Amino acid sequence: MEPRPRTVTMRFPAELARIGAVRRWAKAQLPELGLHLNAPRVEDVQLVMSEIAANAVVHGCDGGRPDEELTAALCLAPTGVLRMSVTDPGAGRPEPRKAGEGATSGRGLLLVAGLVDRFGVDEGPDHKVVWAELDLPGAVRPSPATVFGRQVEPQVVVLCTGTPVRVGLPRSAVGMRLGQQPELDRIPAA
Repeated sequence: MEPRPRTVTMRFPAELARIGAVRRWAKAQLPELGLHLNAPRVEDVQLVMSEIAANAVVHGCDGGRPDEELTAALCLAPTGVLRMSVTDPGAGRPEPRKAGEGATSGRGLLLVAGLVDRFGVDEGPDHKVVWAELDLPGAVRPSPATVFGRQVEPQVVVLCTGTPVRVGLPRSAVGMRLGQQPELDRIPAA
Protein backbone atom coordinates (compact mmCIF):
# COMPACT_ATOMS: atom_id res chain seq x y z
CA MET A 1 0.00 0.00 0.00
CA GLU A 2 1.17 3.47 -0.82
CA PRO A 3 0.91 6.48 1.54
CA ARG A 4 -1.91 8.89 0.86
CA PRO A 5 -1.77 12.65 0.96
CA ARG A 6 -2.56 14.05 4.38
CA THR A 7 -5.21 16.78 4.33
CA VAL A 8 -6.58 19.07 7.01
CA THR A 9 -9.36 21.62 6.48
CA MET A 10 -10.97 24.47 8.38
CA ARG A 11 -14.19 26.32 7.61
CA PHE A 12 -14.37 30.00 8.53
CA PRO A 13 -16.81 32.88 8.01
CA ALA A 14 -15.99 35.17 5.07
CA GLU A 15 -14.78 38.03 7.29
CA LEU A 16 -11.42 39.79 7.26
CA ALA A 17 -11.39 39.57 11.06
CA ARG A 18 -10.97 35.77 10.69
CA ILE A 19 -7.72 35.89 8.68
CA GLY A 20 -5.57 35.83 11.85
CA ALA A 21 -7.33 32.62 12.88
CA VAL A 22 -6.47 31.09 9.48
CA ARG A 23 -2.78 31.98 10.00
CA ARG A 24 -2.72 30.45 13.49
CA TRP A 25 -4.58 27.35 12.26
CA ALA A 26 -2.10 26.84 9.39
CA LYS A 27 0.88 27.01 11.75
CA ALA A 28 -0.73 24.60 14.22
CA GLN A 29 -1.53 22.06 11.49
CA LEU A 30 2.01 21.66 10.12
CA PRO A 31 3.12 19.23 12.87
CA GLU A 32 -0.19 17.38 12.45
CA LEU A 33 0.78 16.81 8.81
CA GLY A 34 4.19 15.52 9.87
CA LEU A 35 6.10 18.68 8.93
CA HIS A 36 8.78 20.11 11.15
CA LEU A 37 9.92 23.14 9.19
CA ASN A 38 12.31 25.91 10.07
CA ALA A 39 10.81 29.27 11.03
CA PRO A 40 11.04 30.98 7.61
CA ARG A 41 9.09 28.18 5.90
CA VAL A 42 6.42 28.23 8.63
CA GLU A 43 6.12 31.98 8.12
CA ASP A 44 5.83 31.44 4.35
CA VAL A 45 2.94 29.01 4.87
CA GLN A 46 1.22 31.46 7.21
CA LEU A 47 1.68 34.39 4.81
CA VAL A 48 0.44 32.43 1.79
CA MET A 49 -2.62 31.16 3.65
CA SER A 50 -3.50 34.61 4.96
CA GLU A 51 -3.09 36.23 1.53
CA ILE A 52 -5.25 33.74 -0.33
CA ALA A 53 -7.82 33.76 2.49
CA ALA A 54 -7.97 37.58 2.47
CA ASN A 55 -8.36 37.56 -1.33
CA ALA A 56 -11.21 35.05 -1.00
CA VAL A 57 -12.99 37.34 1.48
CA VAL A 58 -12.39 40.58 -0.42
CA HIS A 59 -12.80 39.39 -4.02
CA GLY A 60 -14.64 36.07 -3.78
CA CYS A 61 -17.15 37.34 -1.23
CA ASP A 62 -17.38 41.02 -2.22
CA GLY A 63 -15.52 42.32 0.81
CA GLY A 64 -16.95 39.88 3.31
CA ARG A 65 -20.16 38.00 3.97
CA PRO A 66 -20.29 36.52 7.48
CA ASP A 67 -23.19 34.30 6.38
CA GLU A 68 -20.88 32.60 3.83
CA GLU A 69 -18.28 30.00 4.91
CA LEU A 70 -14.95 29.53 3.16
CA THR A 71 -12.74 26.46 3.40
CA ALA A 72 -9.00 26.60 4.04
CA ALA A 73 -7.02 23.41 3.38
CA LEU A 74 -3.48 22.10 3.71
CA CYS A 75 -2.59 18.92 1.85
CA LEU A 76 0.79 17.24 2.11
CA ALA A 77 1.64 14.70 -0.58
CA PRO A 78 4.11 11.91 0.26
CA THR A 79 6.45 13.50 -2.31
CA GLY A 80 6.84 16.56 -0.07
CA VAL A 81 4.54 18.92 -1.96
CA LEU A 82 2.49 21.07 0.41
CA ARG A 83 -0.67 22.46 -1.20
CA MET A 84 -2.32 25.40 0.53
CA SER A 85 -5.79 26.39 -0.69
CA VAL A 86 -8.91 28.41 0.02
CA THR A 87 -12.31 27.69 -1.54
CA ASP A 88 -14.78 30.54 -2.05
CA PRO A 89 -18.10 30.97 -3.91
CA GLY A 90 -16.87 33.80 -6.15
CA ALA A 91 -16.35 33.73 -9.88
CA GLY A 92 -13.30 34.95 -11.75
CA ARG A 93 -9.62 34.34 -11.46
CA PRO A 94 -7.36 36.33 -9.14
CA GLU A 95 -4.80 38.32 -11.10
CA PRO A 96 -1.68 40.00 -9.74
CA ARG A 97 -1.89 43.77 -10.13
CA LYS A 98 0.48 46.64 -9.79
CA ALA A 99 -0.11 48.56 -6.58
CA GLY A 100 0.46 52.27 -6.46
CA GLU A 101 3.28 53.70 -4.39
CA GLY A 102 1.08 54.64 -1.43
CA ALA A 103 -1.38 51.75 -1.79
CA THR A 104 -2.03 49.60 1.28
CA SER A 105 -3.22 46.61 -0.75
CA GLY A 106 -2.68 44.98 -4.12
CA ARG A 107 0.61 43.19 -3.49
CA GLY A 108 -0.67 39.91 -2.02
CA LEU A 109 -0.51 37.71 -5.11
CA LEU A 110 2.92 39.07 -5.99
CA LEU A 111 4.11 38.06 -2.51
CA VAL A 112 2.56 34.61 -2.94
CA ALA A 113 4.18 34.18 -6.38
CA GLY A 114 7.57 35.04 -4.89
CA LEU A 115 7.28 32.47 -2.10
CA VAL A 116 5.76 29.39 -3.73
CA ASP A 117 6.77 26.99 -6.46
CA ARG A 118 3.36 26.96 -8.18
CA PHE A 119 -0.03 28.56 -7.79
CA GLY A 120 -3.28 28.54 -9.69
CA VAL A 121 -7.05 28.37 -9.63
CA ASP A 122 -9.46 25.45 -10.03
CA GLU A 123 -12.91 26.64 -11.05
CA GLY A 124 -16.14 24.77 -10.33
CA PRO A 125 -19.74 25.58 -11.23
CA ASP A 126 -20.41 27.45 -7.99
CA HIS A 127 -16.98 27.96 -6.43
CA LYS A 128 -13.29 28.38 -7.05
CA VAL A 129 -10.23 27.05 -5.27
CA VAL A 130 -7.14 29.26 -5.18
CA TRP A 131 -4.11 27.14 -4.38
CA ALA A 132 -0.37 27.46 -3.96
CA GLU A 133 2.27 24.75 -3.62
CA LEU A 134 5.62 24.52 -1.89
CA ASP A 135 8.05 21.75 -2.75
CA LEU A 136 9.50 20.44 0.51
CA PRO A 137 11.43 17.31 -0.48
CA GLY A 138 13.31 15.85 2.43
CA ALA A 139 11.00 17.53 4.95
CA VAL A 140 8.69 14.54 4.87
CA ARG A 141 9.53 10.98 5.76
CA PRO A 142 6.63 8.55 5.53
CA SER A 143 6.19 6.51 8.65
CA PRO A 144 4.32 3.26 9.09
CA ALA A 145 0.84 3.49 10.55
CA THR A 146 -0.58 1.18 13.18
CA VAL A 147 -3.95 -0.32 12.31
CA PHE A 148 -5.54 -2.66 14.83
CA GLY A 149 -2.17 -3.21 16.48
CA ARG A 150 -0.32 -4.08 13.24
CA GLN A 151 2.11 -1.82 11.40
CA VAL A 152 1.09 -0.95 7.85
CA GLU A 153 3.76 0.26 5.45
CA PRO A 154 3.52 3.81 4.04
CA GLN A 155 1.78 4.51 0.74
CA VAL A 156 2.76 6.86 -2.07
CA VAL A 157 0.25 8.50 -4.40
CA VAL A 158 0.50 11.32 -6.89
CA LEU A 159 -1.42 14.49 -6.09
CA CYS A 160 -3.29 15.45 -9.27
CA THR A 161 -4.95 18.82 -9.78
CA GLY A 162 -6.73 18.34 -13.10
CA THR A 163 -5.59 21.82 -14.16
CA PRO A 164 -2.47 23.13 -15.84
CA VAL A 165 0.29 24.05 -13.43
CA ARG A 166 2.55 27.06 -13.87
CA VAL A 167 6.09 25.77 -13.57
CA GLY A 168 9.06 28.05 -13.23
CA LEU A 169 12.68 27.84 -12.27
CA PRO A 170 13.29 27.52 -8.53
CA ARG A 171 13.73 30.85 -6.80
CA SER A 172 16.42 31.36 -4.20
CA ALA A 173 15.14 32.36 -0.78
CA VAL A 174 15.31 36.01 0.22
CA GLY A 175 18.70 36.79 1.71
CA MET A 176 20.33 33.64 0.32
CA ARG A 177 23.10 33.53 -2.24
CA LEU A 178 22.22 31.97 -5.59
CA GLY A 179 22.83 28.24 -5.47
CA GLN A 180 22.67 28.03 -1.67
CA GLN A 181 20.15 25.47 -0.48
CA PRO A 182 17.77 26.30 2.38
CA GLU A 183 18.02 24.10 5.45
CA LEU A 184 14.86 22.22 6.36
CA ASP A 185 14.45 20.62 9.75
CA ARG A 186 14.35 16.90 9.26
CA ILE A 187 12.07 14.47 11.02
CA PRO A 188 14.36 12.31 13.15
CA ALA A 189 14.96 8.79 11.92
CA ALA A 190 13.07 6.12 13.83
